[in-house]
Amino acid sequence: MEVAASPPTDHLEALARAAAGARIAASALRWLAACAVGFAGLLLLAVVLASFERSAGDEPAETSASAYLDFDLAVLRELAGGSLRGEASAEAQRALSRAWSRRPDWQLPEVQTGPARLASVWDAWAAVVSDRSRFRTAARGATDALPFLVAALALVFCAAGIAGVLAHSVRVPASARWDGVGRIAFGAGIYGLVLHPLWPLLDPAVFYERTHSLGSGPFAALFVAAFAGTLSGAAARALLAPARHAQQLSGLRGRPAFLTAARIAVLDAAEWLVPLVPALAAAALFVCAKADQDLGAQGSASGLGALVRAAMREPSVAERLSSCALVGGALVLLGFVGHRFVIEMRAALGASRVEP
Repeated sequence: MEVAASPPTDHLEALARAAAGARIAASALRWLAACAVGFAGLLLLAVVLASFERSAGDEPAETSASAYLDFDLAVLRELAGGSLRGEASAEAQRALSRAWSRRPDWQLPEVQTGPARLASVWDAWAAVVSDRSRFRTAARGATDALPFLVAALALVFCAAGIAGVLAHSVRVPASARWDGVGRIAFGAGIYGLVLHPLWPLLDPAVFYERTHSLGSGPFAALFVAAFAGTLSGAAARALLAPARHAQQLSGLRGRPAFLTAARIAVLDAAEWLVPLVPALAAAALFVCAKADQDLGAQGSASGLGALVRAAMREPSVAERLSSCALVGGALVLLGFVGHRFVIEMRAALGASRVEP
């Protein structure tokens, strides 16, 4: 009897696809676990901050600032009217000026605070999980900013992959017949991937006009991706750096290796992106804060912009520092999650470090 024996390489492609799917699934699970760990760290920070009880005394009854301004305006009006009518004598004006100079300056009322003492863990937990707690505000703010950060990193990787394909299509010998089309596409890629994303960063209204909001759509994600020249830098590296491995592979196959060129460009962008993730995290928080300043969204604003505004209205320094610590914790959380996203993207593409 003849037994049909199949070569061991018949199912190699299916095995490679299964291995790639397993890598992608493992990377996604690790990234979700990193998100859970980051939010747990923010919760722990909130519990520690809520463990210190601060007893505040009654605020002293002070004259409001509007009363001082009304008095000053009345004095100026009286002086101006008397000078124009010529009725007030010099002695009366000097007496009025001396009385005005003896008016005490208006100051913020001092809040008498008692010494801080530790609260029980149960009381701190109840304060943190309440509906109007600052932890919920910080967590919602980080949740609102996280999609912008992830979308910006995805845009950077897509731009690097497209730029790698364009650079490879121009350099491979198989595309010599399409040399003119390739050069036009290369020039369009330089403008669309390198120069055009920088235009929103040159608009001063984005940074200095409080009522100018970036929204919560693709334009905001593109702004985060282009912040600090991240998207333009990744695309420029892929367009100008030759991918020799992809060129050698295309020479062996006799056709362009577009997927390999895109993969190499994305891996190079992942290596270059690691130190820039904190800047993109800060840009994501900036976008959310600008959206919270929109007058049409004041009723529903519940992110970090609302937490910053609440910190500015806190009566004591300790409360302000607590709110600022939560904002800083949310920024660290976004930086950690974004860094893990870049690392897991490298792992999903099959990159591995070889120790010397």
